[in-house]
Amino acid sequence: MPVPRYRYVPVLRWKRGEKVGVRNVAPTSRQGIVPLFLLAPTRYVGKAATKSHPAIAPANFFAQEMATIWGTLPFFLDASEIPHSGGGHHPFAAIAARARTQGLSLIPATWLGAPAPYQQAVNAAVSVDHRGVGLRVDLQELTSAATWIAAWPHQPNQTHLLVDFGSDVITVAALGNSVTHAFASLHQAANWRSVTIIGTSMPDTFQGWQQGLHTIPRTEWLLWQTICATSLPYRLDYGDYATVPTTPAPVGIQWGYPISVRYTLEDKFLICRGVRTTGIGGVDMDQQLVTHATSIVQYPQRAPLAHCWADTRIDNIAAGNEPPRGLEAWVQIGVNRHIELTRNRLP
Repeated sequence: MPVPRYRYVPVLRWKRGEKVGVRNVAPTSRQGIVPLFLLAPTRYVGKAATKSHPAIAPANFFAQEMATIWGTLPFFLDASEIPHSGGGHHPFAAIAARARTQGLSLIPATWLGAPAPYQQAVNAAVSVDHRGVGLRVDLQELTSAATWIAAWPHQPNQTHLLVDFGSDVITVAALGNSVTHAFASLHQAANWRSVTIIGTSMPDTFQGWQQGLHTIPRTEWLLWQTICATSLPYRLDYGDYATVPTTPAPVGIQWGYPISVRYTLEDKFLICRGVRTTGIGGVDMDQQLVTHATSIVQYPQRAPLAHCWADTRIDNIAAGNEPPRGLEAWVQIGVNRHIELTRNRLP
């Protein structure tokens, strides 16, 4: 598969199911993908000692896992949520050091209001590794770059500008031509090391949705296409959130919540909305997941990819050749399919 003209930046949260999905992205698909991992404090953990192995510190364990999951290819890491206990360096300094010993191509990612200890650790890593720095900005910061750029500690040609709209992407897209103008009139336009648009149109949960099949437009994908159709003075790369979970249990709701999954199509998401697993009308989770797999296989616009690990698993589950394995397995499937399809469709 040739390297695409545009780079793809999937956003992930370093959860177990997501890591499995990423690890199984085909080697032929990985060129042109630079994931952005958001490392939460609860995910920055070490490994306890056993009778046969010593304990592994959090930074070491993260670097070891990353080497297994993504190898030596470039990736962004935003670890700004990890607290700094005071005194010494921010934990990101240890992560960057271990990444070097593992031969990883880590690119620090940060934001304009990041805590000072974290930003200092990021600056130090940038000066040593020379891979640049990812700067996550919103729409207001995108349009006001001329006012804050003088205080930003890195030159534009060292800065990967990550325009992250998050779940606000639907609201942003509704602004129409003003959004396109914001990108067309970006301060220092072609001087940035790279510029990427990121967003997600997926709801946090599917509460209130009826049982059956539904579709959601991939607003972030459509917005990127619209903006790229104009004559920008730079290349606008594409990013999105690949990490939206498949209906996690909402806070305060006991086991038995409806079983639903998502599947990425060309310009929309297919949502297979299930029912509760307990109570009147409840259906066993595994039975629902097999039904969802069958619905995906039979969906007219599916377009499975021959090299996609997730598509092969869905085919096997629908055919009864593999058990559905629970919702975490479907997080793996959803993430893997999403990344593979998006990479495949990028020009």
